[in-house]
Amino acid sequence: MTPKDCLNLTFGQSFEMLENLLGKELLDEAMNVENPFPSPLAGQKDTKWCKTLKIVNINPYLAKTFWGIVKYALTFPEKGVHIMPLWETGDRGSLYVQNSWRLNNEFFDKDLGNAGFETPKKQLKLVINILHALGKVVCFDALPHVDNFSKITLLNPSFFEWAKLNDDRTAQLFPPEVDFNEIYKDVEKIIIKSVNAPENLFELPETEREKILFPDGSDKNRLFLMGKIRKSGYEPLPVTEHAPCRPVVFKKIETDGEKDWAVFDIEAKNRESKIFGCITPYKWYKIDKNGFPVQGCPEEAVWRYFIDKINDFQREYNFDFLRADMAHNQISHSHANPDKNEDELEMWAVLKDEIQKSKSYFVVLAEAFYNDYYIGGIKDMINKKADIVLGNMNFKFLNEEFVNYVDDFVNPFRENFPFYPCLCTFSTDGDLSGHSKYFQSEEANELRFFISMFFNLPSYTGMGFEVKALKPEKPEEFSHEYVKHQQKPFIWGENEELFEVVSDIRDLYLKYAEIIDNFELKLLKRPNDRILVWIYEQNGVPKLFCAANMDNETTQIPILCETAKNISAKLVYTNSRYDEISEMLNFLENRAILEDIYIGECAVYEFLPE
Repeated sequence: MTPKDCLNLTFGQSFEMLENLLGKELLDEAMNVENPFPSPLAGQKDTKWCKTLKIVNINPYLAKTFWGIVKYALTFPEKGVHIMPLWETGDRGSLYVQNSWRLNNEFFDKDLGNAGFETPKKQLKLVINILHALGKVVCFDALPHVDNFSKITLLNPSFFEWAKLNDDRTAQLFPPEVDFNEIYKDVEKIIIKSVNAPENLFELPETEREKILFPDGSDKNRLFLMGKIRKSGYEPLPVTEHAPCRPVVFKKIETDGEKDWAVFDIEAKNRESKIFGCITPYKWYKIDKNGFPVQGCPEEAVWRYFIDKINDFQREYNFDFLRADMAHNQISHSHANPDKNEDELEMWAVLKDEIQKSKSYFVVLAEAFYNDYYIGGIKDMINKKADIVLGNMNFKFLNEEFVNYVDDFVNPFRENFPFYPCLCTFSTDGDLSGHSKYFQSEEANELRFFISMFFNLPSYTGMGFEVKALKPEKPEEFSHEYVKHQQKPFIWGENEELFEVVSDIRDLYLKYAEIIDNFELKLLKRPNDRILVWIYEQNGVPKLFCAANMDNETTQIPILCETAKNISAKLVYTNSRYDEISEMLNFLENRAILEDIYIGECAVYEFLPE
């Protein structure tokens, strides 16, 4: 079924489908949210399971409800499920702009509520239980930032960086007039005075502070406090990205006529630098007088708070891995400091170690690239103890650069580093009008997905790729728009041809997953850098041959395979629109020729017993 059709199933229809898949006894066990259903990884002692993990991203705004996550998961065989953030959102309704640690009520499913799962907490536990019963492993997003004036920020002003403006809010104050590490104390005083809270408010446990500041759980008090703090001239610093990204300085106050907000800039920015005005990062390190993090001086209370919160969330819902959002940010480094401690242990590494104390198989998927920023990107991923790095393969055309990346990932890269690069087909971040150029070829989309599924590397595919329109025109056709709440419904693609090919590749992957996940992959010599040919073999015996052609001048591929001597292989799959492609590969000695494979075509051959 297409995702759209599956999401349109009634609760009764989807429940019946699940019962047919799992059987009544297993489904009944999964429906008992008082007991977490065992993860498929239970008993695993390490993280090796992730080296070939195929992951599908699910956006709860597109799934619409918690139960919609289950419905969508019924449409694909990939084992990994990444669920985008589920916490209460801030002003803009963006999943990545966290307001509190409470689950988002927007995703509450009325049918589940009527079935006895009357809270978001119970509904999410049910979702994880069922995904585990389906044999899937489940990932959540860990966010190293929050909404500027989130409930989390107001409950813990000392955990964030603040700027102090002059009386008329036209300029920022700097040392020696202010101490960047002490500004939060003024903010705490404003909060205490604004709600007539006890003087020791910020010495109380967070749960007690929350009862005082947000007694009814609504946003009314949060907005009130935000107004008081801003009028007094205090602003949290925004998240920045890409080096150089310090110092962050106040620029101006803007207004829409109803409310106003502060605009910041990066003083030494270049064209790669970015600033995200609506979110603020946790204050991971002490800040020097120039506004830079001080290496080797972590804010231990902040680390402890965040690590405990994420660890508790993981344990509460029995997740198997997390996505480290914006993990490419090198939070302990700064271009202002010429001497780098390139071995400094990062927060993500400490978080992973903490979770692994009780769940040794737990994995970190880093939203990161391999670029060099303050220190080398590869070294940074090692410092963060990432297991999978998402990378940016979805922003590459299928050309020499793409092929050479794959070549590096299969051989020197994976062999020399303790994490696995990901073949990213499509991501929500990539589903923007400006990135459509990468997905406007039917054949390229097919090859992209085929390669991601038939290499023994991790892969990542965003929600909706399987029916993606080649030339979307409306904003509602881009899933990136639905990272935040939208009034207009998402428009699913109607690409039946791509859907059929993706479905065929998924079926084929299921048939050969044992080989792909466990046998040795060898890249074979290729005629040029627009062609990929590879085999899987076991103990020197070839089992599977695969090819992908991205060259418009080559239709015959010579194959040299040392282990395939006087043996034949039979075609088991091709996306070719024609009938000319070789039905058999006959190796004389160790050579064969794959004939009539055109640009955009792939093929899989199974070696026959000798």
